[in-house]
Amino acid sequence: MAETERIPVDFHQAMFRVAAVAFVTAATVNVGSSFIGAPQFDFRAIVIIGILSYVGAVVSWFFPWHRLPVERFLVVIVLPGLALLGFMLMYTGGVHSHILPLFVAPAVFMAAAYGFRAGAAIAIFTAATATLPLFVNGWDSYYARTVVVLAAATMLCAYIPAQVRRALLSEYETRRRQQEESYVATIGALAAVLDAKDRYTEAHSRETAELAVKVGKRLGLQGEQRRLLEYGALLHDIGKIGIPGYILQKPGPLTPEEFAVMREHPVIGERILASVPFLAPLGPIVRAEHERWNGTGYPDGLKGEEIPIEARIIHACDAFHAMASDRAYRKALPPEEIMAEFRKESAQQFDPRVVEVMLQVIEEEPPHVTAEAQASGQPAPDPLVTGSRSWAQHMQSIETLGQHLARATTIEDVCNRIGETISAMLPHDQCRVLLMSEDRTRLEIVYLNGTGPAEYRDVTSQNAAVAVGEGIAGWVAESRRGVVIGDTEHHPKAAHVTGTDVIDESMLAVPVVFEDELLGVIVVLKLGLNQYNLDQLRLLTILANQAAVSIANARLIDRLASAATIDPLTGLMNRAAFEEAINKQLLRPQSWGTLLMLDVDNLRETNDAYGHRAGDAVLKRIGRAIRTSIRSDDLGSRWIGDNFAILAPGIDAAQAELLAKRIETAVQSDRISIRWGAAEYRGDALTAQDLVAAALRSTARTSDGLAA
Repeated sequence: MAETERIPVDFHQAMFRVAAVAFVTAATVNVGSSFIGAPQFDFRAIVIIGILSYVGAVVSWFFPWHRLPVERFLVVIVLPGLALLGFMLMYTGGVHSHILPLFVAPAVFMAAAYGFRAGAAIAIFTAATATLPLFVNGWDSYYARTVVVLAAATMLCAYIPAQVRRALLSEYETRRRQQEESYVATIGALAAVLDAKDRYTEAHSRETAELAVKVGKRLGLQGEQRRLLEYGALLHDIGKIGIPGYILQKPGPLTPEEFAVMREHPVIGERILASVPFLAPLGPIVRAEHERWNGTGYPDGLKGEEIPIEARIIHACDAFHAMASDRAYRKALPPEEIMAEFRKESAQQFDPRVVEVMLQVIEEEPPHVTAEAQASGQPAPDPLVTGSRSWAQHMQSIETLGQHLARATTIEDVCNRIGETISAMLPHDQCRVLLMSEDRTRLEIVYLNGTGPAEYRDVTSQNAAVAVGEGIAGWVAESRRGVVIGDTEHHPKAAHVTGTDVIDESMLAVPVVFEDELLGVIVVLKLGLNQYNLDQLRLLTILANQAAVSIANARLIDRLASAATIDPLTGLMNRAAFEEAINKQLLRPQSWGTLLMLDVDNLRETNDAYGHRAGDAVLKRIGRAIRTSIRSDDLGSRWIGDNFAILAPGIDAAQAELLAKRIETAVQSDRISIRWGAAEYRGDALTAQDLVAAALRSTARTSDGLAA
């Protein structure tokens, strides 16, 4: 029974709907077949049995079985079903009954639901039930031989679904383990991003998580809830990615204005996590981590049991670690003072039950605090800035930018906000933000502002892009050093923009670097010679550093979102994303088209003969063939294993067959072959499952092979 509990709820629901179909089928066949070649039968008994069967079918179909303990399924479904079969057997002729083959069904059902042992046990019960007519009607050699054959066939029929079930369990466990590994890798990546901005925060989160897990264990948190607690504690400060560095690393208490910015980090953290589907459950925990038991916390003013238990635990452990760590403005507090503070704030700031358990844990297993002192770096002295804006005004603008960047989740949005801020803070005639291309050979324009002056009207995103090492921007990317250029056209590294006039022009250019990785270059231009100074270069560098963190964060979110929808081996959509896309397509008014399913044959033989790398190479090649053969509006997916699916709006089954042959031609080999099937949809009230099932039913083997 333990294995069954690991199977999703949908599996149990499906099994009992199968049982409902079996009830209906048995009753219908029994009633219908009783009129064939049987001059004598008990009509009243048959009607009663039919009614009972239909009642059993309704109960099996609609009752919420997944809410019951697994052990009850055997009692409430299988044994009554066997009793019903016994009555049907006796009232349809006993040793002359025609319904004996139906006795296979209970054993097959049990084997599929609970494994071979359960199926074999029910097979023995069914065989015993089937022998009842020999005791009631007397010995019949032909019937006895039939019962023996039935028993053997039932055992065989029970073994087959039991093996299928075992394979499903193995696949489910593998996928669960892979998902868990994906969780851990994602959390590690997010923690690394935060670590790059504030090393204290990384160590603080890790040690807070260790203490929180111990407290949660004693409070009875189990399984998924304890994992959410651990991951939430690791990422409870992830929102600090969106907090400006001059606030995050300030060596001393924050001003009211700075603290108002800092209070936004739980909301920022929730937004970051909400953008990644499998991290979304952590969002409410991270958001509520600074809520207080008496309702005076932030950001929502929750109180008491309104605060998630995970957030209450993290809040207490977070506060302990903060008090036990050195800060720039004070040393770590002694243990006695920390204990006294928690007892004082119990039922005020903290959940009293959490405080009681946490203090027990700390007394029995004193945690080792290793985090470096927070805000160990000192801010640079304010330089003298000429012009109408003071550095205080600049810092206010940078603070506002940090708040805006916290709400930006795409690279385009980040670059636009950075460009707009630069345009507002620095004198300029044109501002460009260039990002590194995927092949890391070119810098491409993603933000271009200032094409109004006649000298810049012919500058476009296409002709202003440069190769790494080409022109001043390419040189800055290569050297990773910011520069002030008083005369861009006559600089040794200058590269004139094609199609524009030679002009007197000054430039600021700084690299955008995150964790020693070059992300891009920011360029600010102004007509005239020697228009910029080192103070303005320093200001642009600050903005570029802030842009680097936000761009890296946006790229991480993009990669995580892509990982949630793309099959990593073939580059096609994964099954979950494809099903969602099908359902959206079917909901569109007057939508029509075809779903094409491809099934690769002989892949197992390839794996056995050449190894799984060869099999993976086959799947990759088929993925490339699908991507190059479908239209831009078509959707390709790796459905499961060696099955592929293509949703092609606006074409019929005949055209879909041509598409399958085109994919076959694109691969070109005789060692691997495919079968394909197609199902059309024309505004029908179908679901993705209905459409896929229809396509699979129509699958037919092609005459030619598909390449390995």
